Amino acid sequence: MSDLTGVTTPDATQVQDPGSGRIDPPGVGGGHDGRRRGPATWQIVVLALVVVLVAGVVGWGIGNRGGSAPGQDSVDVGFFYDMTAHHQQALTMALDYIRNGNDPRLLQMAREIVTYQSSEIGAMNTYLTQWGRLGDEPALAMGWMQPPIPRSEMPGLATTAQMAQLAAARGFELDDLFTQLMIQHHAGGIHMAAYAATHAEKQSTRDLAAAMDDGQRGEISEMNTWRTRHGLKAVVPPLAKFTPAISG
Repeated sequence: MSDLTGVTTPDATQVQDPGSGRIDPPGVGGGHDGRRRGPATWQIVVLALVVVLVAGVVGWGIGNRGGSAPGQDSVDVGFFYDMTAHHQQALTMALDYIRNGNDPRLLQMAREIVTYQSSEIGAMNTYLTQWGRLGDEPALAMGWMQPPIPRSEMPGLATTAQMAQLAAARGFELDDLFTQLMIQHHAGGIHMAAYAATHAEKQSTRDLAAAMDDGQRGEISEMNTWRTRHGLKAVVPPLAKFTPAISG
């Protein structure tokens, strides 16, 4: 299948594998060899909701340790609004694959995306609520790191046509398209998370952004490993350079 995203697809030897460093929550992973399909979709949704609640409680405690709330135009608030919208499309893509996909390893990765990104949405909404910023979403996106743009034009987002094609695809075509679009999507998320990890006001924001950056880089590597093992070229979009934030 041709590369629908229009990115350069070099050999797998050029793919950097930093690893995600994450541990699968109980009941989510099927083993990295993909031999067990894991729980059904409804179980994933239930588990994701539990993780969201836990993340919200933890996030509230961490972020409530003092200091003034970030301003409406801050990196912290803008990043959380934009990354929440970004994550919501990733959840749609992953759930489409869970409904229609057949590859055990990709099913496991899709479940992990649902679980982790749902928990991150819960944490981000908790912080926005605590800061008194929930409900004040800017009309445009990305003003906290570059000139503002429509939210639908954020880096890495699939187009409406690509999302429709993903929902209709089946078999190996679906595997190819899902990994292509999700790699591009993750690269856009990294673009935002790497910036927030070094420019946000709150250490809690910097830590959460750094974790997103690390996890999505690892998932890009895993998907490209899958692609090359199945005779597809690796998709290597430009990734933002990342310097870990320093606590102070």
